Amino acid sequence: MKKWVWHISLAAASAFGALFVACSNDKTAGSSFETENSVASVAMKVQLPDGNPAARTQVLVRPSSFLAGASSRAIDASVAGDVVESDSAAGIFNETTDDQGRLNLPKMKPGSYVIEVRGETMKAVASVDVKDSSCDSVSMTLAKTGSLKGQVVMPYRASSVSVGIQGLDYVVQTDGHGEFEFTSLPAGEFSAVGFIYTEQEIAGGESVGTTQILGSKVVEISTKSGNGDVEDVIIGSRPVPVPVDTVPEDTVAEDTTPAYPYVLFEDFEDSTYGWYTTVSRYAEAALSADEAGFDRDGLCARFEYQADSMSTWTLMGRAFTRPQDLSDLDSVVFWVRATERDSQWVSFSFDVLVDSATAAETGYENGKSWIHFRKLSTEWNRLVVYPDSLIPTDSIEVNAGNIGWDAVKTHVTNINVFAGSHKKGSSHELFVDDIEFFGAEIDESVAEETSEEAESKKKSEE
Repeated sequence: MKKWVWHISLAAASAFGALFVACSNDKTAGSSFETENSVASVAMKVQLPDGNPAARTQVLVRPSSFLAGASSRAIDASVAGDVVESDSAAGIFNETTDDQGRLNLPKMKPGSYVIEVRGETMKAVASVDVKDSSCDSVSMTLAKTGSLKGQVVMPYRASSVSVGIQGLDYVVQTDGHGEFEFTSLPAGEFSAVGFIYTEQEIAGGESVGTTQILGSKVVEISTKSGNGDVEDVIIGSRPVPVPVDTVPEDTVAEDTTPAYPYVLFEDFEDSTYGWYTTVSRYAEAALSADEAGFDRDGLCARFEYQADSMSTWTLMGRAFTRPQDLSDLDSVVFWVRATERDSQWVSFSFDVLVDSATAAETGYENGKSWIHFRKLSTEWNRLVVYPDSLIPTDSIEVNAGNIGWDAVKTHVTNINVFAGSHKKGSSHELFVDDIEFFGAEIDESVAEETSEEAESKKKSEE
């Protein structure tokens, strides 16, 4: 069975402490190093606080966007020493220092990495950048660990979610109230990320995984204050229920004709919060807000991506709070701008992505209905998606998870914008703005539990 996994890539980078770098082209120690080769092997040295070498110490190298448990590379961080398997193509390495605390790191492609060193009771971490200059070595000193407690704002009806430390092999599950705890983290500044990873089997026997980011929080782990706990860490925000419009009884409406449903779903003026990026293996993506420009005012989404072959893909997407009935949809309008004329393309999809339990309960089938726009210009392109224009299910794309509009329209859980280019192996940018829905209403309200339901749930948990 072929396995396609959608990996999450986070744009934010974390800063790390406990790093000393000696670079041949920089007289000042810093928080990163650079190398001149397309792939680089870097020498490093690890020592104990008293200056003695840290012999036979575990060294873990991960891309800075790595999020344990946010792909098929799931690990159980509660098990001491449990880490994901090495994968040089993905920039994941598990190594060990020699008797002198030294190690020549494996060759790494250009990019941002996190190096963690794990001793028996102490740890250290460093953030490094592999670019086009030179560096001699990296020195790290082990130090005491700290802990982290907090709570994730739970999505509607979720019983548990995951919390990972970006760039490191640490992930835990929350309890039913969203509370979590890490008991042994290296000192430094990190991004704690709350997420839900699900994996479903689609047409053709392939598996697709998707990661929904619930929120993130930058935290600083310190060992100076006792056990280093960071209190009151809250990840995510609860959606505000949509208020029900009311008309005073003494007011007579001048026009009782129902308004044609229209929703400006996203204009990115409040950043790209709530959106996620997902990529196939050997692809990279990052998402941020930027000035729209080219005669458009305000902000837009800036989607940066790189794919090495035609079999790789990247996307930016958003999950609805609850499945949406878009049966009455007339069209979706959105704007995109490419940076290379005619070489970039974009696809828009309506997706159903639910776990196996929900699928069994509701009868939903996981899959998508989508359309491709083959050539884009470097000016703003106004693209329109009509239900009738979506790719039919009898096409060859059924193997890509296309199950058709009729199969998804009453319970759409996500919308996704795929981006690609006919020029593989190089970086590209796609700008997206103003996603509008015509003809169908979007219900993002959150149903509140009644007091009886809450009391019943409390008793069952006890």
